[in-house]
Amino acid sequence: MTIISILNHKGGTGKTTTTVNLGKALAIQKKKVLIIDIDSQSNLSQHVGVEEPEITVYETLCKNEELPIIDLGGNLHIVPANLELAGADDELRKNVNGYFKLKTALGIVKDQYDYVLIDCPPSLDILTINALIASYEVIIPTQSQYFSIKGLQTIFELIEELKQNLNPGLKIKGILLTQVNNTVINKTIQETVQEGYGDMVFNTFIRQNIALTEASFNNQTIFDYNEKSQGAEDYMNLSKEILHG
Repeated sequence: MTIISILNHKGGTGKTTTTVNLGKALAIQKKKVLIIDIDSQSNLSQHVGVEEPEITVYETLCKNEELPIIDLGGNLHIVPANLELAGADDELRKNVNGYFKLKTALGIVKDQYDYVLIDCPPSLDILTINALIASYEVIIPTQSQYFSIKGLQTIFELIEELKQNLNPGLKIKGILLTQVNNTVINKTIQETVQEGYGDMVFNTFIRQNIALTEASFNNQTIFDYNEKSQGAEDYMNLSKEILHG
């Protein structure tokens, strides 16, 4: 089982879009995939139509219950979240094992999945650290915008700190450029990132595509909404790069 955190401490970079659509792309290729929502905004859960789950990842993290896994069909499963997760931070900090709750829970289901993708909140809090301690790899979606690129160093520093103390095997799988368009500024930033981070940047990038927004609005993956769209093409290419890279 490969566990990957989808992480950026800035909002609007495409974390949730990437988690759900990369997960679906891997599932289409016969991989058993679990996507986990650990953001109290629960955008990932809503994206796949899980609006009011009875049990969420909160119960796993704070009440030591097993992961509440919902079968979405076609090799794809989800652990949902809701607003209750907003109160988990204080509870976890009071627990000596609070940083390791997700890792412990995933250990029980590790033989059931090929890939686990964790949609992290847009902050570097204890929920994000739970995800990083549980993970083997990190994907960092980032917009082709100056301020998004500028914030990458903060993420690298956190990952390096965790590698030294809590998860020595953690590595960056790649930086994923999202919402890429054909403007001169956009292309310049894209080239700057590729020059600065080299092999750390995925060859695949996610183009601006209205179908991705429409799919989210309709509580569907891009493949269920429009499998012929650019968004579907880009996320399928990303999944193949991950599988064969």
